[in-house]
Amino acid sequence: MTSSSTKRPVHRLLRWLQLGANHVLVLMMATMFVSFILQIGFRYVSNKPLAWTDEVCVLMWLWGILWGGAFVMRNRDDIRFDVLTGHVPRGVKRVLTVVASLSAVAILLISLPASWSYISFMKVEDSAALGIRMDFFFSIYIAFVLAMVVRHTHLGIEALRNRLLDDEITGTETSGDAA
Repeated sequence: MTSSSTKRPVHRLLRWLQLGANHVLVLMMATMFVSFILQIGFRYVSNKPLAWTDEVCVLMWLWGILWGGAFVMRNRDDIRFDVLTGHVPRGVKRVLTVVASLSAVAILLISLPASWSYISFMKVEDSAALGIRMDFFFSIYIAFVLAMVVRHTHLGIEALRNRLLDDEITGTETSGDAA
């Protein structure tokens, strides 16, 4: 079995997971939109506001932002301030990428136990209208942190291998350039 034949099922699986994550985000945004429209209709047409629509909108907004950041957004879609890195040689850019990636991974991993503790503690609280446990409300943050750890670990490893995010965007790669 060649390496290209083993990559194809993996690429298909990753593509399928990416499409699934996109569809979940679309459903979250649609749910938020429908809840918002219902709230406007009931508040201003029938003068009877619905309390649950506010909670659905907040839940879908929170989950949508973190889900999208973790599973939908690609590295090239990320906003980066490259005032410094845009004007340095490739080797320096690689070092800065590794340092930034290691810093992000370290900060996220250091914050993980406290985040887990807080989210676990929130199981004692329920939302006012829907009665959803608040640990569920905030649990997406753990998935977001873990996904960011994986993403930034990958970025750092790729920089060590002389592949930068700029290469992905421009379609170029300099394999012979040393740090």
